[in-house]
Amino acid sequence: MEKKDNYILHFLKSTGLLFIGVVLPKVVVFLLLSFNTAHIGTADYGYYDLSINVSTLLSYLLFFDIWITTMRFLCDPEFSNDKDNVIRSGNVIFLLSSALFTCIGAVFCCFVKPVYGAAVIILCILQNLSNMYSFSARGLGKDRDFAVSGILGSIVLGLLNYALIKYAGWDFKALYWSAIAGYFVQCLYLELKCGYMRTVLASKPKKIITEKMFRFTLPMGVGALAFWVLNSFDKIVLTYVQDLESGGIYAVAERLAGMITFAVQCFTYAWQDIAFRHESDDEGSFYSLATSLYMIFLSAGIAMILPGIRIIFPFFIGEAFSDASMIIPVAIIAASVSGLSLFINNIFYAIHETNASTKLSLLSCAFNLAICYPCIRHFGMAGASVAIICSFCLDSILKSWDLHKKIRYMVSWLSLAASAVLTVISCIIYFRCSVLINCIWLIACLLSFGFLAYRYILKK
Repeated sequence: MEKKDNYILHFLKSTGLLFIGVVLPKVVVFLLLSFNTAHIGTADYGYYDLSINVSTLLSYLLFFDIWITTMRFLCDPEFSNDKDNVIRSGNVIFLLSSALFTCIGAVFCCFVKPVYGAAVIILCILQNLSNMYSFSARGLGKDRDFAVSGILGSIVLGLLNYALIKYAGWDFKALYWSAIAGYFVQCLYLELKCGYMRTVLASKPKKIITEKMFRFTLPMGVGALAFWVLNSFDKIVLTYVQDLESGGIYAVAERLAGMITFAVQCFTYAWQDIAFRHESDDEGSFYSLATSLYMIFLSAGIAMILPGIRIIFPFFIGEAFSDASMIIPVAIIAASVSGLSLFINNIFYAIHETNASTKLSLLSCAFNLAICYPCIRHFGMAGASVAIICSFCLDSILKSWDLHKKIRYMVSWLSLAASAVLTVISCIIYFRCSVLINCIWLIACLLSFGFLAYRYILKK
């Protein structure tokens, strides 16, 4: 039990550090939501969100999540004395993908002439480059540098976003260029502290490592594409079935639901750090315990975030986006189920079973393609989140069953039931109760979870 407690404490400490680099910087972006919705129309916001989703699709098609593979190999004991060559080999794949992405983007812009097409291409390239820098830094154990870079990049993004719209009179193109500047600053800081590019240029990569990384990352890339379809394709269908205005309103609801996504990403990063380095004869027990802990974090996050949003929404979001309030709970649940599925998926990466996870992701992806259109037709804007929830639930069930056969992985039914009950109660209070009751619920949750965290962390 002592070993399990050590892993839990390590997980909590990693989560706390990564909270600084992942969650706190994105609070800046979240706070900008009020300003942006007051100055950008629903259709423009819908176009911005659509452009980001389409460019992300192309990234998943071409980059194969090579940054995650790079971190995985950096954490692998087999390459403990060959980390520089792992970075160089990962960079070879990244550069080839970047060149192909740029060519496809340029051809698309020449023929279709999308609004701010060049900015979208530059933004996507820099975002992917920041992923290479960030995951390489984390693979080298430089979590503090990663955290600081995230803070610096987000401060630049926030200040430039505000200044370009408020003082320069820009429209939504300010969202692209401020993000570009933020990612550039993050990469620059990590280069100064970690020397990613200096490592790449020091010598040639080893062909055998490059080939091994590509074979490992190829099914991961297919799985990442399937994850995008599960998580984002429904938004494109929503824009097609309804209009850009609906897409913009849903995007704002999703940004607010992104408060739980911040926590999801934070816990996922901490989980990757531990899972990729973990070695045990009882993997099933370790991963089952981690999943139970993760579900508790998620449900606690939902219980505190929902009443918080209910309280601030009328003062925080522009009137044109007011319809977003009715779909926020289902959007938050969709983000949470998506995070749980991604969490389970990282177990497959940790045990080198990327092919198995990809096949199961494709099954769930096909299911999502089948139900997203009828869900949106029947439930409207909320239908996109309904389809996401159903698809990720199927994905989690399939992967949990496969892991059970492989490593005797078993999700705690008690944790699952407690998380579900807490989420349902929070949704009922959000929809049915006054702002005052939501305030009381929020305070009760903060006190309860704070007390439990104190008892668990300090006493155990």
